Amino acid sequence: MEVKLSKNQKVTVNESEDIYLIMCQILRRENKIGQGQEHFWRVGLNQANKIIYIELVALGSANMANITPREAFRMAIYKLATQVIMVHNHPSGNVTPSIEDQDLTDRFIQAGKFLKVEVIDHLITSDGTYHSFVDSGIFKKLQTSERWILPYKLKERYRSEGKNERIQLGKEEGLEEGEKKGEIEVAKAMKQKEISMTDHC
Repeated sequence: MEVKLSKNQKVTVNESEDIYLIMCQILRRENKIGQGQEHFWRVGLNQANKIIYIELVALGSANMANITPREAFRMAIYKLATQVIMVHNHPSGNVTPSIEDQDLTDRFIQAGKFLKVEVIDHLITSDGTYHSFVDSGIFKKLQTSERWILPYKLKERYRSEGKNERIQLGKEEGLEEGEKKGEIEVAKAMKQKEISMTDHC
């Protein structure tokens, strides 16, 4: 379900707090029963980091683990978003990311790379506080994870890393060879100098 946004909410996102303040407003629109459930949103942005849509993808904690990339990225593709931010709330008030939260983020980061829609953060919110995966450093770790990388992408990465290692090794070997040649030339020059000095004596 696409969330209706006011003109004031179609802002340029400069930091995680910009998203948090808007999501608080949206969650407060819900009735009291609805506020007690977990909501999972996707915020789509254009290249200038301006919000172009907010979509409620899932409602209720039972559905969280079953969200598929197809559901989550559908609106991003339709609206031509280049970046998305994942947002969900913890009604308990504890915004510490669970293992499941991190795994879902990891999966969507890789799906976004494949679909050319970059996932740039994941916020967990509650009434009064929030947790940003980017601000806490978790996001950076997940970006290097290999759990959800497609096999052919993994092969490409290993091939590229192997090639770079071979190039570096070649440079190092070339440097060593150059140093050896340099030492030989210096030795030759010194020997020649010794001969010249003997002749003069």
